[in-house]
Amino acid sequence: MPKRSPTGPASRQPTWIEVGIRNAGFLKAQTALVWAWMWAVTRESVGHDPTVEEVAEWWKESPRTAYREKAAFTKAFPMLESPATIFDNPVARAKLAELAKLGDDMAANKRARRRVPEAAVIDVGLLRATF
Repeated sequence: MPKRSPTGPASRQPTWIEVGIRNAGFLKAQTALVWAWMWAVTRESVGHDPTVEEVAEWWKESPRTAYREKAAFTKAFPMLESPATIFDNPVARAKLAELAKLGDDMAANKRARRRVPEAAVIDVGLLRATF
């Protein structure tokens, strides 16, 4: 049973989705986590931290949309310079590796490249935030 502090329940580390919601609301937090995945998959593909333009090009979306999604990430996670910190977690890295295996299909099929699977976004959003 968790210990209770004199002022309330024991504190716990928030999840990434909780941090994002607190900073930007539910919809922007969701968009921010999708952007984080898109950035991470692009990084795996190109071998370096990608620019917003590189993410847009890899995912075949307009730069304007990519900048909007990046803005949601910045609002939801102002303490992070990039999504790299989110993917330092071994569980997130494993999920990213699973998604990277689909990279060949994503590269060949524009429709498959549209979005990261929702389950992957949820899995990472529920990890404890570390920053």
